[in-house]
Amino acid sequence: MRVIAGVFRGRRLVAPKGNRIVRPTADRVKESVFSILREQIIDANFLDLCAGTGNMGIEALSRGAKHVTFLERDSRCIQIIEQNLRTCGLTTEPRAARKPTDTISLLRRDAVKGITSLQKQDAIFEVIYFDPPYGTGLAGGSELYAACLALLAEGSLLCIGGTLIVEHAKQFVGPDTVGSLTRSRQANYGDTVVSFYQKEAVDL
Repeated sequence: MRVIAGVFRGRRLVAPKGNRIVRPTADRVKESVFSILREQIIDANFLDLCAGTGNMGIEALSRGAKHVTFLERDSRCIQIIEQNLRTCGLTTEPRAARKPTDTISLLRRDAVKGITSLQKQDAIFEVIYFDPPYGTGLAGGSELYAACLALLAEGSLLCIGGTLIVEHAKQFVGPDTVGSLTRSRQANYGDTVVSFYQKEAVDL
């Protein structure tokens, strides 16, 4: 696993050993996703939801994202994310007491609670990458997937015109629309499928 392009190109990233839940996004999937996003990533606020190793968020930073929030519930993964950030010369340590860094936020919460917390803080993102463990919301059932899409469709965490990218197993067939979210594109990579949703304005 490596950073493919940008200022951190070629840096090798690590994943937790023996953790069957963590399934880092394959390099070929990552490269394709960012090729589709292109300039949309420049100066974007990016949410790496169910961040795992931080692989996608670090790639976003490398390619010019303004700020990345890593949201992950597993303590071992949090440590791995911090290690991978250090590999790229980045840190989550505040520059001044109780103030976040300019480019990185690292939150330890599950996906639903994390989305709710960020919405209460009036956070807004142009791009959200959602990659939950396949066995806890996608291949094994749709509960987590459906809950998070509903929250993102109803709330303002994803800006109007923003992009939500969902990585899931090919066996799972997600909805074409969820409230203000409309699936605009789908790409297949063997057993992995990536769905792109756009946030649209809703007439009141």
